[in-house]
Amino acid sequence: MRPTGGPWQVRVPDGPLVEALSLELGLPTFVSQVLAARGFANAESAARHLRADLREMPAPSRLLDCEKGARRLALAIQRRERIVVYGDYDVDGVTSTALLQLFFQNELGYPIGAYIPHRMREGYGLNREAITRLASEGAELLLTVDNGSAALEEIAHARALGLDVIVIDHHQVADPEPDATAHLNPHRRACGFPEKVLAAVGVAFYLIVELRRVLREAGHFAGRPEPRPDRYLDLVALGTVADVAPLTGVNRALVRQGIELLRQRPRIGLRALLEAARIDPGAVTARDLGFKLGPRINAAGRMDDATRGLTLLTTEDPAVASALAALVEAQNDERRQVEQEMTQAAMARVEALGRDMPPALVLWDETWHPGVVGIVAARLVDRFQRPAVLLAWDGAHFKGSARSVRGIHLKETLDRCGADLVRWGGHAAAAGVTVTAERVSAFAAAFAAVILEGGAGDAPGGPVVDAVAPLGALDSLSVHHLERLGPFGEQNPAPMILVPSVLGRTRLLSGAHLKLELSPADVPREALGWGMGEAEALCKGPVDLLCTPEVETYRGRRRVVLRLHDVRPAAALA
Repeated sequence: MRPTGGPWQVRVPDGPLVEALSLELGLPTFVSQVLAARGFANAESAARHLRADLREMPAPSRLLDCEKGARRLALAIQRRERIVVYGDYDVDGVTSTALLQLFFQNELGYPIGAYIPHRMREGYGLNREAITRLASEGAELLLTVDNGSAALEEIAHARALGLDVIVIDHHQVADPEPDATAHLNPHRRACGFPEKVLAAVGVAFYLIVELRRVLREAGHFAGRPEPRPDRYLDLVALGTVADVAPLTGVNRALVRQGIELLRQRPRIGLRALLEAARIDPGAVTARDLGFKLGPRINAAGRMDDATRGLTLLTTEDPAVASALAALVEAQNDERRQVEQEMTQAAMARVEALGRDMPPALVLWDETWHPGVVGIVAARLVDRFQRPAVLLAWDGAHFKGSARSVRGIHLKETLDRCGADLVRWGGHAAAAGVTVTAERVSAFAAAFAAVILEGGAGDAPGGPVVDAVAPLGALDSLSVHHLERLGPFGEQNPAPMILVPSVLGRTRLLSGAHLKLELSPADVPREALGWGMGEAEALCKGPVDLLCTPEVETYRGRRRVVLRLHDVRPAAALA
């Protein structure tokens, strides 16, 4: 991690609210500061956030067409119809498909089929050829997951072939909407569901919860145990985090429970994947899901065939899981090599712009691999702190992925550039884009102009400090209270804690990473800044640290480690 750059914005709340949160909830002062800084105005709302209790989530009946979709599925089970899930090749699509397949197979004893398009040959979403083939093979009910909300022609084609279609999606909805049997998407205009930012796997989870209720009322479970949708929250957590969905509200509760399940009882395929990635299952975090497990599942679809990732998540055979995990690991290594080469080339092009660097980056190249453009776009965002679009050639168009910074809504920005685009879609943080070779330069200019106008959000300045805490306050119990605010991720970032005026003995790890052994402190602590070796020169005297404290277990002992975001010479705090 490079230093964040920009002046630190120290606006730490203080006074009666912080005192009340600490007193009523039994929290350390700096944890109460974080809660107050993030808009919790009283102990009740803060306590609800800390609980993250799924029993408090909105009822599935509030999600438009959820009951309608569940009743159509119950009818299909009664009629013994052939159900097929049409997924997507990214982690959200693969986990959604796995969740539905496993729930029907393991909980209902009703096997269903699955189809995931090939990223390179078929591209995103429904396609007529695949639908025709599935219909000819006897499919009667099609469930689209992580796609379908904009597929008007393809769903009309499916209906003409006699298929009923249930859309399970979270992308922007076409106007007019597709003529589906049921359409589950919180973004539908008529949908009053309060949580609009579910990943597709979260929408699929809501559907199986509602299906259980509908089947229960029909007496389907008389004399036998009811299904347990919560057994699949590990898949919900993986898909939600990997799709960069906001970790707020219901998403955060789903992910928290899913991580606990993964820590306690990882399914066979995920255990094999954890072993390949050298992650201790008992200590897995949301960051591991987003930066280690997710990319490995994605690698199958990016470099070859996403069905391998699906099989890995659904297999009950340890030997199959081990072999697939090894294959996915090799594909991930290949993906990393391609990604590294593309990242170096893209960063060199941006850095060559110097002072002429635009407020948003659009890069394209006919030789780039289309499977990793999204990852490289995210790397550019991290490095240059501005929205980025990376495009590769698919033989007819430039097609790629966009990533954004906090404060700039990507889909709304792209909506204002539609005159230069063939196709686009996504959400606030990530999107897909298709543009002709003739219009790509015009799109780059239009995209930068919209960002410069500030009409789609305001670009952030320097890092915002959530709390100030002396080094001595960061013991393992206090940091445990801080971790209750997690899991951390999109729109619930890891807290930025300012630790003022500390001294530390520095070491460089592998020539690029900064390690500080800190003093004074009652318990030895260290600070680690990955990719921050250049900050070593600042650490000759007292420094302020901008960090996220974490508790980790090392050789059976718990210790506090400060994950550095930035370092500066010690300054007097206002």
